[in-house]
Amino acid sequence: MSLSQYGRVEFPFGDRHLVGDAVDFEPAGDVSGPDGLLVVDVDGLTYRVEESRVERLDR
Repeated sequence: MSLSQYGRVEFPFGDRHLVGDAVDFEPAGDVSGPDGLLVVDVDGLTYRVEESRVERLDR
């Protein structure tokens, strides 16, 4: 995937779900390995989240 396929996303963080805007995408080093990381801005704080853990809200 790439950043262009994401906009607003939701992801689990502890016992709650956070909602923010995807601002960057860091691809995995191995195409058969783990997910890439999305960099998500939530009210000015930055979180790096595995791609498989986010849900797109802009569909």
